[in-house]
Amino acid sequence: MTQNLLYNKEKPLLVISVVISVAFWLAIIVGTRGVALFYGIIFFFSYLFAHSALIFYLKGTAVKVSHKQFPDIYEQLTNCCKKLNITVIPETYILHADGAFNAFATRFLGHNFVVLFSDVVDALNDNKNSLNFYIGHELGHIHRKHLLWAPILFPALILPLIGAAYSRAREYTCDNYGFACCSRPQDAILGLSALSAGAKRWKSLDVSSYIAQTQITGGFWMSFNELIADYPWLVKRISRLVAMSKDETAVMPIRNALAWTLALFVPRLGIGASAGSIIVIVAVIGILAAIAMPQFAAYQQRAQQNTSPSVDQYLEPGSEFNK
Repeated sequence: MTQNLLYNKEKPLLVISVVISVAFWLAIIVGTRGVALFYGIIFFFSYLFAHSALIFYLKGTAVKVSHKQFPDIYEQLTNCCKKLNITVIPETYILHADGAFNAFATRFLGHNFVVLFSDVVDALNDNKNSLNFYIGHELGHIHRKHLLWAPILFPALILPLIGAAYSRAREYTCDNYGFACCSRPQDAILGLSALSAGAKRWKSLDVSSYIAQTQITGGFWMSFNELIADYPWLVKRISRLVAMSKDETAVMPIRNALAWTLALFVPRLGIGASAGSIIVIVAVIGILAAIAMPQFAAYQQRAQQNTSPSVDQYLEPGSEFNK
């Protein structure tokens, strides 16, 4: 079942990203004669300590969902894992996020975590099945190993167009997972609608009018800003779910050609990036600088030796200095 949930563009983008990233890492390792591995180890431990702050903040602040703590949500989580053939149920927490509407998945030392923001849980209290969409979406990231692949694919993920396109493809795949976890298609549509209209207004949202806004996404500015973003426009995501509920394929406006050209010059440096992504960027820049600076200093020294006359030249008989 889960094979059918893969968005059709994710796999080709994954293959392209793997090829580019493996070539990059091999070039770095060979070009530095293995020195980059030393910096890689330093980065790993730096990232480990930085990411541990998030994990243990969750453990010390958020509420862990279990068969005793919020058993209704734990039952939903368990059922979603069964539908997606996930045998190990990830640790799941409910976190108060000051009004933010979202959820996320993360990974630490081989353990997966799902975090549901309390405002989403509260907003969907009257239609709890819609919460399955959020649970399934985050389980999709875990099942597809998006969290595991991210550090390996880093070189490709910062490239213009490719990095953002792969990120958006992952989101569409996870929307498919969320859709599959809902017993009724309408539950998935309503669940995602809460991201657009908020805690109360989502209940009266006219979905048909909302997805009509999709037609303006083909303009230059809408196209450009989506091409450099990690997430598709929400109107597109809901349009896909509506089409899927009718066993149809959503037809999206063609993006502006000039927007493609301009986006080609904008690297993906974390539009909506996590703190971990920023740490990775800084670490890689530091590694490259540490490799390049000694090489540049050695080059300057060789150049000076080749162009500057030595003292012995001036002391040789017949030299200009001894005439």
